[in-house]
Amino acid sequence: MVATSFDAVRPGLEARIERVIDASLLTRHVGGAGVFATPMMIMLMEQASHAAVEPCLPTGHTTVGYEVCVRHRAPAGEGEPVVVTARLDEVTGNRLQFTVECTKDGGGTLLGTGTHKRAIVPSMG
Repeated sequence: MVATSFDAVRPGLEARIERVIDASLLTRHVGGAGVFATPMMIMLMEQASHAAVEPCLPTGHTTVGYEVCVRHRAPAGEGEPVVVTARLDEVTGNRLQFTVECTKDGGGTLLGTGTHKRAIVPSMG
């Protein structure tokens, strides 16, 4: 087996996703018009984390999440814009740790914050 170098994946890499909350990001099982669902916020945080490192990954590799520690701190409703950011803080072999954040109102309201861990693995297919 040939060793793969992840040298291009370094702390400080960042990505940002801007999204308007639509029906696909809402939870309605609690009643009412629906609010921004925690699992959907986490999905956007995972996507931002992957996007931060994707251009630096060796050919034939991707990342997969294996740990999420996030606090959903405030609500948001349909039609509200949100910004999700991810910053790579630590690289240990093929394991990556990110700081993730979700805000609305141009960064004025913190919706969610936490950490997310991903691993670099060979792509399947």
